[in-house]
Amino acid sequence: MKIGILTGGGDCPGMNAFIRSVTRSALNLRPGIEVWGILDGWRGLMEQSYRPINPVDTAGISSVGGTILGTVRVPELRTDMNLRQQILRNFIAEGFDALFVCGGNGSLHASCDLDQRLRAEGHAAPVLFTAASIDNDVANVYGTALGFYSAIRRSLEMMDWIRDTASAHRRVYIIGSMGRSSAYLPFYAGAASGAEYVIRPNEKVNYESLADMIEARERDTRIIVSEAYPKSLEEIRAILDHALERRNSRHEIRTVDMGYFQRGGQAAINDILRANWLGFQMVKSMLNDEGSAFFGAFNIGNAPNRLPLAEALDPSANHDDIPRDIIEMALALR
Repeated sequence: MKIGILTGGGDCPGMNAFIRSVTRSALNLRPGIEVWGILDGWRGLMEQSYRPINPVDTAGISSVGGTILGTVRVPELRTDMNLRQQILRNFIAEGFDALFVCGGNGSLHASCDLDQRLRAEGHAAPVLFTAASIDNDVANVYGTALGFYSAIRRSLEMMDWIRDTASAHRRVYIIGSMGRSSAYLPFYAGAASGAEYVIRPNEKVNYESLADMIEARERDTRIIVSEAYPKSLEEIRAILDHALERRNSRHEIRTVDMGYFQRGGQAAINDILRANWLGFQMVKSMLNDEGSAFFGAFNIGNAPNRLPLAEALDPSANHDDIPRDIIEMALALR
């Protein structure tokens, strides 16, 4: 039996723990199985770039950020049917009996497409997918994406550094955060760090109320801005500067973008543990001939949420914005 492991989309902590879990679970539960890493995400299947993986290859990688297999975005895969068919042909030619994928929305679309093409060709090889995304925007109704809590932890470190400087200089900081169109990363980072306000992507912001809040602060104010919010950090700064000038209120406002610092670094323990749990459960599912599926989990120890790949792509499987009761919690904690 020969299986492939692929990490796709944006890299994030937890991917290496997933590679280790699938590799060691497969080799221990079915001795003699072949485990192959597909290099550079979906490009590896396009270019037939693979390498065998053994337990020694996965030693000490659980907490390491990034992915030892590499990941290269292939945006043309969304529209190029020839590339999709090429991936199918290469997958079949290589003789893979299963594919384990850890990635974001683009990888989920590619996994679903490959699965449908395999079924149409009469091939039984399952495609097993779990989400890895610092944005937590992949079927998050059914589980938290790997890498999400690692990105929050990194954000908290940076928010602490910013708070120290903001307090020392009595400054206001407007802080950019990754998250794409999802509010999850900036909102959770703000709630955990005690930031004074988080601007969500589609929010209608009352800047006069923000100015009131700034005036009420004695020393430091941190406002986090979601990546998909239509105004830039400098535009927000100019609006608030103008609002405060009208009040004859003097506050120094600076901008800073956490950006790619949120993506890298050591994996948080809950991302490592869930990667271990999901990889193990996915290998068991493959060995039990349970077919292709999306796997999501909030915690280890509970049966992962398992659903068809196409259902994981349905808009109802994902919340872009934060549920109202969580927003109310954050407001109550101000």
